[in-house]
Amino acid sequence: MAEDDEIVLNFNDSLLRKSDVDLLAGPCWINDNLIGFAFEYFEREQFNHSADRLALLSPSTTQFIKFASGEDLAVALEPLNLPTKEYVFLPINDNSSVTRAGGSHWSLMVFVRNKEEFRHYDSGVSSNATIAKDLMDRLQPYLRASKRGSKFVDMDCPRQKNGYDCGMYVISVAEHLCRELCECYNVALTDVITDTTVSLKRQQLLKMIFELAEQESLIS
Repeated sequence: MAEDDEIVLNFNDSLLRKSDVDLLAGPCWINDNLIGFAFEYFEREQFNHSADRLALLSPSTTQFIKFASGEDLAVALEPLNLPTKEYVFLPINDNSSVTRAGGSHWSLMVFVRNKEEFRHYDSGVSSNATIAKDLMDRLQPYLRASKRGSKFVDMDCPRQKNGYDCGMYVISVAEHLCRELCECYNVALTDVITDTTVSLKRQQLLKMIFELAEQESLIS
């Protein structure tokens, strides 16, 4: 790690360094840390009025689910109280390594309990569908979802027009779906999420990180 890669923000379980935040300046593929921060912010702050209904899992937790043994998985997931959640969000990456970050594409899967659906949103060409289906099979017992009744649904999703914005689409789509599911926001996803709004979301996220960092410095 470079000596000048200082910590920009320490937000609950999320730690963002300069090298993470610089990715938002674009055009760059964003990493696990930025997606994890955005999901934690949504759950703890922006949509905390529905925290008892929502679970937005971090990329590291999703990656752990892909490879962990049943016993380790049960212990790790128990504190998340997933059987009590109406909606569970999972950022999915095509990284096949257990020990290191990486991969080349992000997508989003959302479990909707009252429909017993695992909805997959991919801004690419559904290249993560097989990974998402495997995750569904591994996660079902810990959600107490019906193996026979649950179904995988490949959802219509706005398409990215470049090779680096998949992570920003995951953040933007997740935010929209939280509004739709918890705030009765009745506007079509494909009408709201565009290349323009995703580019703007980069700027908004960057501004929010620095505002939170300033608040943190005033408190400390």
